[in-house]
Amino acid sequence: MFFSEIDNTLHCTFSDRLDGHVCSSLEQELLRRIAEFRNLYENVRIIFDLDEVVYVSSAFLRICLMQLRAFGKDNFIVTSVAEEIYNVFYVSGFAKIMNVVQKDI
Repeated sequence: MFFSEIDNTLHCTFSDRLDGHVCSSLEQELLRRIAEFRNLYENVRIIFDLDEVVYVSSAFLRICLMQLRAFGKDNFIVTSVAEEIYNVFYVSGFAKIMNVVQKDI
């Protein structure tokens, strides 16, 4: 997991597999980093970049749902999503309730 900050936007880049084990180990660090960033700015945007991700589990979808609830649809974006992973967001209904942007082919 890699973080970059541009103005009021925290860009979180993930890679490889986001299975239950990986998500449980990165969740606390992710939430800590987001909370610190939120204290710096009034109107925060969060971007989850999945360009290098090959698998997402329900544990990662839960993390996404938490961020959607905390920041709202306009301030939380999941981007660079491969087609196979987009299908997970679509089938779960998450593609309808949050901003999920597919990767350019």
